[in-house]
Amino acid sequence: MVSSRPRTYSVEAVVVRASDFGEADRLVTLLTPFRGLVRAVARGARKQKSRLGGNVDLLRHIKVSIAEGRSSLHSVSQVESLSTLRGLHSGLEKMSTGLYLAEITERFSVEGGSNPALFNQLIYMLQVLDVEPLHPLMARWFEVQVLRINGFLPEIGVCVDCGDALEPADHVFSPVRGGLVCPECRASESDVLLSASLNTIKLLRHMVRAQWDGVRQLECSEDELRQVARVLREHMHFVLDRNVRSSAFMDEVTRWRSAPN
Repeated sequence: MVSSRPRTYSVEAVVVRASDFGEADRLVTLLTPFRGLVRAVARGARKQKSRLGGNVDLLRHIKVSIAEGRSSLHSVSQVESLSTLRGLHSGLEKMSTGLYLAEITERFSVEGGSNPALFNQLIYMLQVLDVEPLHPLMARWFEVQVLRINGFLPEIGVCVDCGDALEPADHVFSPVRGGLVCPECRASESDVLLSASLNTIKLLRHMVRAQWDGVRQLECSEDELRQVARVLREHMHFVLDRNVRSSAFMDEVTRWRSAPN
């Protein structure tokens, strides 16, 4: 006789998406190291005296017990907070960046797909964001690491078309072709080409090789920051075949904070 009792397991997770569900429940999407994305309902989480409560809010690092349902939608039975990440939740600018990092990892994840390297990268960057001042290269370095982990790094060492080494000079980047293009090959296609100055190329190569400690001390011009952001976002958009929606919110918050009073 097969038992109808649901199977329960415990797992470390980050809440990468959350929304109201029914009158008092919360629907959450969890990123886990070995089970990929897990969708579950935290029943009664929105009630004032709920034991689940804030532990299933966005960008919470938790240990959670999941009761598997008959469909892909499961139930949260118990939650333990592993890290409050209070600094991350204390300001709109950090929070918007954290949401962007979470959406990227969600886009590169699937239900049931083990990817502990991606999970650990998100945990690490959320912890950095929690305790350090916001740095303009935080999101850029994270984008590079996510692309590296998932095998989608753009070609920035040689021409993506002919394979020849690139001279130390300004070049162009093709999101469609997936990398830098030399002067001889740049006119061979009709796709959109993005400017990539010599300093932007150096910055991209450094972020591929370096840990965050080796990136946080860099000082870049506004033009270099704009170029590297556009190159990475357009490349990621082509890889994912969609926009990362929270990027617009993050950009808007950044513009608001940097606008003169």
